[in-house]
Amino acid sequence: MPVDDQLEVLRARMAAIPSRVGASAQADVHEQDVLGVPGGLGRLLPAGGLVKGSVVVCSGNSLVNGLLAAVTGSGKSAAVIGCHQLGLLAAAEMGADLSRLAHIPQPGQDRLAVLAVLLDGLDLVVLDLAGAAVAPSRSRALMARVRSHRSVLVVTGGDWAGSDLRLESRPAAYSGLGRGRGRLQSVHLDVRVSGKGLQPRTGRLVLAGSGPDQTSWTLETPTIERRTSTG
Repeated sequence: MPVDDQLEVLRARMAAIPSRVGASAQADVHEQDVLGVPGGLGRLLPAGGLVKGSVVVCSGNSLVNGLLAAVTGSGKSAAVIGCHQLGLLAAAEMGADLSRLAHIPQPGQDRLAVLAVLLDGLDLVVLDLAGAAVAPSRSRALMARVRSHRSVLVVTGGDWAGSDLRLESRPAAYSGLGRGRGRLQSVHLDVRVSGKGLQPRTGRLVLAGSGPDQTSWTLETPTIERRTSTG
């Protein structure tokens, strides 16, 4: 499909997604400026969530699914570009509202053009770079678009020069599984948060089922890294 035709299809899909304007007109300043994140993750973030108009580099499928669940579960809209390994079932089990999530697994040769369209009307857009580099001229133009539309861009599968925040995670432990048997009860993730003007901080998040289509995110041992002096 030609790129122009594909973008028109995307615009039509966006029009079918519920409005990003919430039902409550009494949102306070914090709610207007920040997108919510799952559970204890907010305690590691300087603003308690993802600041609108920011670019976040994120690693780890569980973190991405959790962000999608928190955003769409609160009535806002999101999209995912690429991310062939995206687990829609896992996101739904964490509380995601899939009717508010657009997934474009095959964005074509120019996924940045697709990104530019989706930033116009969605609260959160996840872009999988699939290891590709982004030219500085295009990244600057897209960052300006993110800020002007007050969206949040989450980048996976690569780096993004000038990003505002970095979320890095790795599995640390599992509970409930024995040797070849048992049922997974919880996943422990070691998470590190860093960014512009931010003293890096780390913590362990414990993800556990807390009810039908709900996952609790409990933060353990949060730590602010000590700055090292030179000279």
